[in-house]
Amino acid sequence: MIIIRMPDTPATRLMAEALKANLQAEVTEEALPPLLSSVDERMKYALECLRREHVLVHKYDYVWIMRYINEEQPRPTGLFFISIKSYRTYLTLYLGIDQMAGISTLSFYYSSGEGRFPEWTFTDTPDSTERVRRINVARRFAAIFFKSQ
Repeated sequence: MIIIRMPDTPATRLMAEALKANLQAEVTEEALPPLLSSVDERMKYALECLRREHVLVHKYDYVWIMRYINEEQPRPTGLFFISIKSYRTYLTLYLGIDQMAGISTLSFYYSSGEGRFPEWTFTDTPDSTERVRRINVARRFAAIFFKSQ
């Protein structure tokens, strides 16, 4: 008996079902996370890259990405979030992102931003380097997200 472990993708599922139908294989499924759609995979990949690169300095930095996504961009992401709660739920429960700020903290920082990307201004800090850092979080996210298409 030969055991083959394959990544859980639509193509490998199709192949496994075909082998099973022809009685040439026995298919066992392990507890695997659900398949993510292409846009979700790119979102998760971009966020993981931002964490590895230490671009996300604070637990509330995810909110700058939400701001960016919810603005109409020349290259749409295919995502839109109606509330901070839905965004946080998407990241934590669906994508498995941990160590982010709570809903009230994210809401506070989201509401502190004004203007349209990349001319954002913030009422919570007069520091121009912090303003640029926040804008760069969104820029770096976009670069990774769209490069991974």
